[in-house]
Order: sequence, then C-alpha cells, then structure tokens
Amino acid sequence: MQPFYQGKIDNFCAVYAVLNALRVLFSIGPLQARKIFNRVLLAQAADPDMFGRILEHRTDYVALVDFMLEDVRRHEFPDLCVRAPFGPETSCDQVWEALRASARPPMPLVSVFRFLRIAPPSEKPYVDHWTVGHYMDMEGLHFLDCSLEAGALYCLPYAKLTDPWRPLSREYVVIPPESVRILSVSRFAGLPV
Repeated sequence: MQPFYQGKIDNFCAVYAVLNALRVLFSIGPLQARKIFNRVLLAQAADPDMFGRILEHRTDYVALVDFMLEDVRRHEFPDLCVRAPFGPETSCDQVWEALRASARPPMPLVSVFRFLRIAPPSEKPYVDHWTVGHYMDMEGLHFLDCSLEAGALYCLPYAKLTDPWRPLSREYVVIPPESVRILSVSRFAGLPV
C-alpha cells in the first residue's frame, strides 16, 4: 500500500508551480513558501464558489496563478515582473521558443505553465498539471516540479509537444499558450526573451 503524498489528493499544483518559480528567482525557503501558500488559499476561500472550483479541479487555474503572482508582488517581491505573452491561438513552436529562451542559463527568467498529457485514441487529457520550466538540454525542457507520481513527466522533449488542433498518433503534450507566464526580476526585465 502506497501512502498518500502531497499533491496526490489536492489540486494545488499551480500554487506549487508558482512557489517553485519563486524559489528559483528569490531563493524562498519553506517558511516563506508556507506563508504565501496559506495567505493565497485563505484569500481564495473567501469566495466559496471559486474555492470549490479550485478544490474540485473545475478551473484551468490561470486566474489563481495570476492572483498569486500579483499577491506576492504586492507583499514580498515588488520587483517581480510577470509576462503573459500568448493568446490561445499561438502556435506550440512560438511557445516552445519562449520556454527555451527562459530556460537558458544564466538569464534570470523562469516559466510557469500548464500542460495536458494526452494518450490516443482519447482526446481528453489524462494529466492536467502546472509546472516550472527550469532548464533546457538536448533531452528537452526539464521541469522543477512538485509531482511524485511514478509516471510523472519531468522533461518535455520537443517531439512530444503539439498544438491542440494537430494531435499526434502517440502520447503527446499540449501547453495552452494562454497559461504561460514568464517571470523575471525587474532589474533584469529588459533582457531579451
């Protein structure tokens, strides 16, 4: 029998993705992360309908991510810069290039985004998850991720990425372009992406 682990029964991967991105940019520790986590969830709980959608995975979590990023900018990190560069019709090639550029050391950028894993013949995702694009190498884009699932995706090769209107015949990944957030610190905000 496997014990439950953090994230197995909750739907807070988007919150963890933001916390992990803040860890990369600002080196936050567990106590500061807990303070942010608690404050954000308490604020969301003030709206029972919205909080219910979060708890029951009836949202794409984009509004939660945006709320959280604005909240931490207001309370902890006023020099946090957030870009939402894409609309829903952006191609996966453009998304990949932005994720690749933000994962290139030593640039002080990090990406937070949602991905959907789909295994044909089904057209519905069997995984709907938020993560952090950490670094890129020849294997693909490596994630700084909170998931402990045995079959979790920790590295996305370009060959698995596609647009939602162009499914592949094997397992594939779709990154909804409107979910991508590129984070930086304002003193580095002028760097090209």
